[in-house]
Amino acid sequence: MPNYNNADLLDGIEIFFNAIKAKCLGYEEYAAEIIKSRGFLLEDNALILSDNSHKDDADYLNKLLTKENIGKVEGNKIIIFPGGDVEKIFYSNIIGGSESCLAYGITFKQFLYYNFAPKVPVVLLEKFIARYVKAISACGVQTRGSCDGNHNDRRGRKLSIEISGEHYALWHKIICKKCLADKFNLHRNEGYDKIELNQMTKWKTYIELNRAAEFLYNHRLEIRAIRRKASDEIINNMTKKLSDAELAEMFERNANKLFDDLKRNIRT
Repeated sequence: MPNYNNADLLDGIEIFFNAIKAKCLGYEEYAAEIIKSRGFLLEDNALILSDNSHKDDADYLNKLLTKENIGKVEGNKIIIFPGGDVEKIFYSNIIGGSESCLAYGITFKQFLYYNFAPKVPVVLLEKFIARYVKAISACGVQTRGSCDGNHNDRRGRKLSIEISGEHYALWHKIICKKCLADKFNLHRNEGYDKIELNQMTKWKTYIELNRAAEFLYNHRLEIRAIRRKASDEIINNMTKKLSDAELAEMFERNANKLFDDLKRNIRT
């Protein structure tokens, strides 16, 4: 588990918090931004959990808030107590596993008929990469393993976000190239099935992931619509003779054209 007695982590998390604070006008907005940065999906900037959240997220957030006497969750409404230090949700170590338990292999034909990735509970995600994983999941990208690198065990400190299979990696690549490449500084491997995070620049990377996640989640409906339309154009004209490779090539061509057509409407 992360050890925030470590000087590097203490300095870094302050950089992370300050980057979030700089964009906020008041404490309630800051509280909402901290909660979103921890991976919870909210309705706009209100302290209300989105219906896009996993069914277990309200209970998990309530545990984080009550453990530190910060506040509580009633239904989907988040209540912060007077003087509650919402930053403490980043110091609480309640983690329940990995999103790899949700991953499954599919053919490209199956991929074409799916429009969503499984909703990932925040409890399965590590703190500084949770928001990005939730955002790309909302855009239809399935992940199979993520680590924010703040470990002091035999696994070392590997920072990575891994995409589940070549079909989702292709969709992630298209999203990255069309929506993120000219706006955010994130390093991905050649196949776009993994984002590698550098220990020397990890706090800057966490901030960039947070910003990219906000952009993607804000445009999730347009992005999902493009995936659906790019898929439908193939499904409506598909023959059984097409290979997965041919289907992938057609999907990428369709999606790229649709993103280009829509690009003027997707702005920060």
